[in-house]
Amino acid sequence: MIEGLEGIRLTSAEETAEYGKFVFEPLQHGYGTTMGNALRRALLSSIPGSAPVAIKVNGALHEFTSLPGIKEDLQELIFNIRNLQVSIIDGSEATLSLKRQGRGVVKAEDFEKNSLVKIFNPELKIAELSADDSVIDLQVLLRTGIGYVSSEENHELLSGTVDTIAIDSIYSPVRTANFTVEPVRIKQKADYERLIIEITHFPTTRARDALKEALGIVDRHAQQLLACLTTQGSMDSASEATTSNENVMSKS
Repeated sequence: MIEGLEGIRLTSAEETAEYGKFVFEPLQHGYGTTMGNALRRALLSSIPGSAPVAIKVNGALHEFTSLPGIKEDLQELIFNIRNLQVSIIDGSEATLSLKRQGRGVVKAEDFEKNSLVKIFNPELKIAELSADDSVIDLQVLLRTGIGYVSSEENHELLSGTVDTIAIDSIYSPVRTANFTVEPVRIKQKADYERLIIEITHFPTTRARDALKEALGIVDRHAQQLLACLTTQGSMDSASEATTSNENVMSKS
């Protein structure tokens, strides 16, 4: 084991609904940047989340369809729905349904209750109905994934389902991830480091959970690389043994 590695501690943690700051020390010289870069990449690209992938609006066949009685056009409606902050509690797919009649603003809280889905921004405006007889009737398909998936890719996943309009999906619950490395003195040695990680995120996750997931991702990649070396070493040993046996037999 590297000297001092077993002594790394979480010396400070600060968390709010959409922010987290974690301080680890002491790290060996150079490893603050090494770990910081790896964790930042994992946080920004690989943390799973839930997002809308498609909508089905009654009477709309494509995204350029006009919506009578609704002030927003369909593209504006799609933009609003993309801003839904949701979490699928169980499974990897769920559907939200919304049907309302009458003048007024329609919000995310107006979706029918679904025990599989939690909405974190219920005050989000979805649309505004312009008359007493105006009606909005739609469904939103949600999925769990990572990173960014374009509407074209979602369309392929949906296999061209009739009346369903695929949209861009941003799954990542992490908005920003940054790290700072500071020098730390331990007794007479001044070549240790302090790693400070700061995360801003949507309320669909906790900063601590996102960081745990990122650490797990980095660890799993390291374990896979180690397994490759272990497997290759076994294969090399077996190959050498086979060659040695063949040489002995040929001499006989």
